[in-house]
Amino acid sequence: MIFFKKLKSVINKIGNKKKKDFCELEDILIESDFGVNLASKISSALKDSNNILKDLKEELENILSPLIKDFAFAVNNSRKPFVIVLCGVNGSGKTTTVAKIAKLFKGIGYTVDIAACDTFRVAATEQLEIWAKRLDCKIFKAESQREPASLAFEAVQSSVSDILIIDTAGRLHNNLNLMNELSKIYRVLKKVKESAPDMSILVIDATAGQNVVEQVREFQKLNEISGIIISKMDGGAKGGTIVRISDEFKIPILGVGTGESEFDLEKFSVDKFLKDLME
Repeated sequence: MIFFKKLKSVINKIGNKKKKDFCELEDILIESDFGVNLASKISSALKDSNNILKDLKEELENILSPLIKDFAFAVNNSRKPFVIVLCGVNGSGKTTTVAKIAKLFKGIGYTVDIAACDTFRVAATEQLEIWAKRLDCKIFKAESQREPASLAFEAVQSSVSDILIIDTAGRLHNNLNLMNELSKIYRVLKKVKESAPDMSILVIDATAGQNVVEQVREFQKLNEISGIIISKMDGGAKGGTIVRISDEFKIPILGVGTGESEFDLEKFSVDKFLKDLME
């Protein structure tokens, strides 16, 4: 990632540990979306370091590594179906992520249903229908523009599979009406199954920068976020946001979306993430 190359450049100048160079290090961290508090905490921790590059990597590993999880940690033997709700803002990659999660579970022997609860976007339902057919999953969908909470209720009530994945509409986290709609989905799920959703996953766009922090904060208010999946994790992502939300919210990182196919969901690798820093 580009910001790691900038960090290395600054770190190479801090051989004599001048205060102005540490200020520059802190500035680069802030520019890379670490946020003021975390950037200050990291730069302060490195002031007595004899190997800044190595100790910076260790600081980042200490924040990220405890949060790396896979889906197997969460699926339990509760009453079927195990309900997973995907949420996030418009364009974050939720619908494609539904297919990736379904493929993952199918690959380890679970039966999977999908509920297309983005009921007012025809293209989303059509896209999920294609994925469901390809992955041999049953799909619950609305024949017309139907209230999303009603379809979610029906899907949980009717599903007999091991896993039910509920896709929801993309919504800006500061749109009260749409957030209330998502809150209603969570409420009606509990009427059918008290533990539902058994997992609530927030899909975030790695290139969205500081805005992601507020997204996490607002979606977390509606229902506890069980884990995060990071989409668009490529050279365009500064990366600091991922470290910041990990440090601030301590939410498990369940995977990284690396492409558009159903196979493109990988476990988050701290070593791969920090690769550019150490090369």
